[in-house]
Amino acid sequence: MKQYSQRLLAKQRAPDTPTRRHHYVPQAYLRQWSSDGRRVWAWDTATGNVRQLGVADLCVKENFYRVVGADGAPHNRVELLFGVVDEELRRVQALFVDLEDPERLELDDLFGLGVSMAMQRMRTMQQRRIQVQYSKWLAAQNPEDFTSFEDPANPLKTAGIHTELIFTNMWAAADVLTTRQIEVWHDERGRFTTCDAPVLVRCNRSEREGLDSTPYVWWPISPHRVIALSREPLGQKAVIREATGAMVGVVNEAVRRGRERMIIASNDQRTQLDEGRTVRRRPQARLRCSDHTPTGRRVPPPGCRVELGEAFGSRPDVVLCDRGLHRPAPDMLAIT
Repeated sequence: MKQYSQRLLAKQRAPDTPTRRHHYVPQAYLRQWSSDGRRVWAWDTATGNVRQLGVADLCVKENFYRVVGADGAPHNRVELLFGVVDEELRRVQALFVDLEDPERLELDDLFGLGVSMAMQRMRTMQQRRIQVQYSKWLAAQNPEDFTSFEDPANPLKTAGIHTELIFTNMWAAADVLTTRQIEVWHDERGRFTTCDAPVLVRCNRSEREGLDSTPYVWWPISPHRVIALSREPLGQKAVIREATGAMVGVVNEAVRRGRERMIIASNDQRTQLDEGRTVRRRPQARLRCSDHTPTGRRVPPPGCRVELGEAFGSRPDVVLCDRGLHRPAPDMLAIT
């Protein structure tokens, strides 16, 4: 991964790019679900519409990563950094789509998979929305030390903070994933779907499990294959498993619950999409009080520790103690 880091550093010094449209899920990734290399079937869960869309028009937003540089001038050079990220993701995806002999995998491939999945998880519109929800709550608790990620007077602030969080945390986030056992679930019938937030975890009732605790972290890489990172070590570089109907079902359910808005399918999967149905519930910020720290140390009363997690619902899920320690955060609850 040394060359990967060097390419990222080189792009930081490159001239600005005229590119203004950022694909937070790469077009090359989506093409695995396309029969013609250009279009996929997409279910818009906000409107209920199901139709074919060009991959160029999916998971994209104008100036999504336009930020203010050290000289005070706005620029889009972050798009160049994500060009490096996309190139590595494309390499890793193609490698595992065609993988037959796990022993051919090298150390850089394993690290490349971890980094690609970590970056894909953090860079989406969904994660930006959830981070803004957290920031609204923190700003309400302590406005002297925290400000919201959103500022009407500084429209590029959110992108700047989101970008900094991604590239500051990329290696630590990748470490969480590279410690897991790689499984490749193969479905000969090509029944796996994907979405606009394609690195997925299980929902336990209304709570989304964390990366540290969930049994599997899934990343669909084609209709026929899913990378499944398991907590159970097997002492092998990777294990290829034939997917049962239950395995396909659990991944596609994670897609439905983990998407931000769009669920994406191949031509053969068209009938899996619920045309006309809208779904309001999706991942949201979740706040709970705890009387213990992450290391297990008890927090003596009247204090408490607020745990930040993710829920599956139609609005942020906030249930905190009534000891007078927490202020209301209506701005947070307004973001759904």
